Amino acid sequence: MPDPDSPIAESLAYKLHQATVLVDRAADQYLRTHHDISYSLLVVLLVVGVLETPSQREIADHLEVSRASITQRITVLTQRGLVRVSPSDHDARAVQVQLTAAGGALLTAAWQGMESYEDGLDAGIDVAALTRELDLLIANARAHLARISHKEHE
Repeated sequence: MPDPDSPIAESLAYKLHQATVLVDRAADQYLRTHHDISYSLLVVLLVVGVLETPSQREIADHLEVSRASITQRITVLTQRGLVRVSPSDHDARAVQVQLTAAGGALLTAAWQGMESYEDGLDAGIDVAALTRELDLLIANARAHLARISHKEHE
């Protein structure tokens, strides 16, 4: 950890990273204790639930992780009976992922549990304002990355 008075410790990137790691760790601890699932697996269930029958590529893109990482997570979720994988209707090389009834039930219970669990993480925080600011930061970052990608391809 950098010196708390250093410019690194005060940077937006470092603070966001630290907050993300700590919030993810708290979520993971709750989920493992109360629902026997890791946070990294739950977010895959969440994306599958929101996108309904996404391909593994769509899940990876949505979570901004590698396809190999998603393949490993889908394997675990399939073994646990939480998702089912079937050939894609649109691409012979791809598969689609769907929640099973057990996966849907676990997703609902775990998400509601996390939302209602009093962990104190958002104490004193204007959550609506933070959400708006994070949405703006995400949009700015995507625009920046698109500009960089466009310049690299010129």
